[in-house]
Amino acid sequence: MRLHSIAVSNFRQFEGEQSFDLTTHPFRPVSMIFGANGAGKTTLLNAFTWALYGTLSDDVEQKDRLISDGTWARTAHGDSATVSVEIFFDHEDLNYRLLRSMSLRKESDSQPKGAPQIQLWVTNADGSSEVINGAQTKVSSILPESFSRFFFFNGERIEKLVKGSAYAEAQKDIKMLLGLEQVERALTHLKKVDTKVTADLRRKSGGGLSKIQEAIDNLNERETEVKDALAVAEGQLADLAEEREGVLAILREHNKAAPIQARRDQVTKDLDEARAALAAAQAKRANLIATRGFLAFTDELGAKTEVMAEALYQRGALPAPLKREFVDQLLEENRCICGTELAEHSHAWHQVQEWRQKAGLQEVESAWQQLRGTIKLIRGARDELREALAELSQEIDGRSDRINSLVTEKSELDYILRDSRYEEVAGLEGKRIELDSRMADRQKEIGGYQAELQNIARDLEHQNRERNKAQVEDQLAARALNRSMLVTNVRKALTEILAIREAKMRRDLDAKLKEIYRTITFKKSNVPVLSEDFTLSLYDEATKLPVGKSTGENQILSLSFVAAVSTLAREAKDLQPADGGRTRDAGIYPIVMDAAFGSLDENYQTNVARALAKLAPQLVVLVSKSQGLGTVLTELRPHLSHLGVLESHVAGSDVVAEDIEFDGAIYPYIRPSQTTYSKLQEIPIP
Repeated sequence: MRLHSIAVSNFRQFEGEQSFDLTTHPFRPVSMIFGANGAGKTTLLNAFTWALYGTLSDDVEQKDRLISDGTWARTAHGDSATVSVEIFFDHEDLNYRLLRSMSLRKESDSQPKGAPQIQLWVTNADGSSEVINGAQTKVSSILPESFSRFFFFNGERIEKLVKGSAYAEAQKDIKMLLGLEQVERALTHLKKVDTKVTADLRRKSGGGLSKIQEAIDNLNERETEVKDALAVAEGQLADLAEEREGVLAILREHNKAAPIQARRDQVTKDLDEARAALAAAQAKRANLIATRGFLAFTDELGAKTEVMAEALYQRGALPAPLKREFVDQLLEENRCICGTELAEHSHAWHQVQEWRQKAGLQEVESAWQQLRGTIKLIRGARDELREALAELSQEIDGRSDRINSLVTEKSELDYILRDSRYEEVAGLEGKRIELDSRMADRQKEIGGYQAELQNIARDLEHQNRERNKAQVEDQLAARALNRSMLVTNVRKALTEILAIREAKMRRDLDAKLKEIYRTITFKKSNVPVLSEDFTLSLYDEATKLPVGKSTGENQILSLSFVAAVSTLAREAKDLQPADGGRTRDAGIYPIVMDAAFGSLDENYQTNVARALAKLAPQLVVLVSKSQGLGTVLTELRPHLSHLGVLESHVAGSDVVAEDIEFDGAIYPYIRPSQTTYSKLQEIPIP
């Protein structure tokens, strides 16, 4: 999907018809639009999502006031006003024109809630246009709304993409984006087929097989119920965690509670790190005992073996590859170990004599040296084990003491906040305690569901084995059984394939995230980790312990995540075979972002701008002067196809005019006006 242009008409701040060209050159994929706070950057971002899906982001206030205030004010009572957004774009070698519009009849000064209409046209090879029926369905098939949030977003709120309840949604959306939903759909269809086949099996088979099939059906039904309940519980836990974080955020901003909460945050962070370090030390000790613990019991055995071997060595009887005494005995008895008679001076007798010359003290000496060296190595390894265990025990004791100290301090801080004389502080802390309790309940519930799913899987495996062994006399029942077994095997194979592909997807995304993050951050010791449940964390590469994230680090972590998703979406499509319908731009989606640089320092601004310019197939950046001029513009300038400014006209007597300068040319940025509105102006690039 590549954007060609956007045109807005009476859309919120934008009065009348205004448009902006977004076509880009392959080596210059960036369009950059400057605007003051309140000029309409967020509105322009929402113009894209409103046109595509009819929705506005949560940070948009008064969502029903879609028609610009000036246009609505000038509309006479009884007349109608129209708002619209039109987008031209191409996708997989086809050109589209998308128009969402709404006409409202003015009955009062307040805008009523309307019903926007969507229209979509596709351009044919001969240049003619054709209306597409089911326009919204077609748009959603090109870029589903659920994962459009990875490509149209407010940079200052981007970290919400991978916070709290968004984890499960992010995982689901990315699986769709990278093509895993086909396998999931196949599993859903196979389950329906299996239900139909097993219904025949239960009717035709009778007896024990019917009971086995009924048990399998009940287990499958229960498995579905538990999985649904688990998903709900996990979502509830994420919501509770997000709500808890909101309570803590308020405590951090409270004048009286802020210092105490700041200390508790630090203690909590230190406690998490200490517990992680303790767990690592305990795991290291357990591994050491499991792999080398036997050495602790070799002291007496080694000493006895050494004494015994020394005595044997002195007698020349230490076992070697072949002992001379053993050969002498064979010659004396005139019979070989294989039973052949050893007559003196016979051919066999001479062969054994030759072996006697090879067996002797040299082999004994070699065996003795080898055994003595082995005993010495074991003794040294035992001493090393003792030292290592002593060091680990000391470390574990120290970590435990540290944890106890931090737990005590945290309890004291909890008490101070809980019993605060400031009612609002005590109330917030009480809410935090309540949320902790509810989270613990959800975690216990989740653990129960996970354990039950394991039991169900085990029981299903058992019942399927019993079914496979059952004897079926009825021909129709036998056919139904064979079909059901086939469906079961296919479902099992697809489930394993899905698990493998999901794991690979997460590994690939984690690797790409690390690669991109490293190009942006200047803290090279910090490494992002994408967990199996799609939780984004930051760890110290040396200690492997989690590190706290600042607002800026949270933002670049999320931006890196978005860039990684965008990159893998293209790569996933590139891997599809050409005869599977893949086109030259399959998997390409634009990134439209507002305020992506506001909370970043100059180093991060430089690196983020540089990385996104290289990674995004098409990038539309909405920034203020303070965010975009200087470092960001310098980095993006070689990649620019279009440059624009939102000319902000603001009502008020105290409004000061302001300009913006590009290459020595001055353009209006803020202007005093009788009414408030914005104009979208394109600036020529030399």
